[in-house]
Amino acid sequence: MKNGICLMLVFLTSFVGVSAQLKVDSLIEAQKYLSAYTLLERADQDNERPDVVLKKIDLALNYYLDSEYHRSFSFIDLRSGEVLQELREANMHGATPYLFNVDSILLDLIVVHPTDYRLHLSLANYYNKVYYDFGDRWGERSEILLDKSYSYYLKAYENGIYDYYSLYALGYYQTLSQNYFEAQRWFLKSLEVKPKEALTNYNLAVTYLFDGLPNKGISYSIKAYEMYADSLKKGDAARITGILYSKIGDNTQALNYFYRANELSPNYRPNQMYLLKSYLQLDKDSLAVQLAYEVLITTLHGPEIAEEYIEMFGQFNKEELLYQVFDRTLLTHSSDAEACGNICFHYGKVLYKKGRKHDSKQMIKRSKKYFLKVFDKNHQVFEAIDQMLNISAKKPY
Repeated sequence: MKNGICLMLVFLTSFVGVSAQLKVDSLIEAQKYLSAYTLLERADQDNERPDVVLKKIDLALNYYLDSEYHRSFSFIDLRSGEVLQELREANMHGATPYLFNVDSILLDLIVVHPTDYRLHLSLANYYNKVYYDFGDRWGERSEILLDKSYSYYLKAYENGIYDYYSLYALGYYQTLSQNYFEAQRWFLKSLEVKPKEALTNYNLAVTYLFDGLPNKGISYSIKAYEMYADSLKKGDAARITGILYSKIGDNTQALNYFYRANELSPNYRPNQMYLLKSYLQLDKDSLAVQLAYEVLITTLHGPEIAEEYIEMFGQFNKEELLYQVFDRTLLTHSSDAEACGNICFHYGKVLYKKGRKHDSKQMIKRSKKYFLKVFDKNHQVFEAIDQMLNISAKKPY
């Protein structure tokens, strides 16, 4: 009789647990996050039941309205038409926050339930999230958070508990140490669990690029490109695909993907520069001159683009095209003395590089005249100009 009563109590406890679980899931589906968390809190206020604690953690980290460094969380029951992320961005606050020290609670539970490796996976996820959301601001150095996350992910995996994201994270951590072969191993395992995950495909492609194996990376970067919906991410995947194709010498396909990347993220400098390089490589001279001009006029006063142009156009022995870019810029921005000074200075450098010493010297002098209109004679730019003038008799570099 006594054994029968005990069995009945176990059955009832299990039944109540299943019933509560279904109700919590129903509340989450209805976006009643405060009600769901309140129900879980009543079910296990002391955080002693792993199943309930894991559900609370999932709810807290994914459906909170406001969080204090993921140590306390407030929630809200959404009304029709409300969007949780929009309320977060508006800095809305819910009911009185629940104090919920996730890591401390999980560490205590691991002592009591050392073979429940779901707890290790959850703890790894937690450290991973606070790393991304707060970094050093959370209270521990980012490196320590990463190490802890990696350690608990690995412990869970070694005991058969993992999901696509934990495998992805194990791979991503390896990329931080440039252990690309090991990273690839984890990314491939992650794709076995969830093949259609754009982020994993993208990062796997990148590791093959860095590892000098572009042929292996192309199919994964294309998959990422096809899967991403966000235009910026899709553009990044297109650019990586273009780079991979260029590495194997397929410049036509590279250009195709650089086109796509530039269309998805207009005026994004890396895409523009890769597209420009493809134009030069494929002898699309008029397109190269037009794009180079469009990019240059967005940053007329800085030296970076002009310096990159000298190297890029020189790589393909197409300095004559660069002269066209500089001439057009000087004509269209003749009233901007600082811009003209900057262009003339770099124009002089490329002329000198091509052995046109006299023309180079005249262009550098012209640069100085422009700069004197906007800068005091003690400005550092004149030191660079004087250096260029002093080496005019030397062998071109």
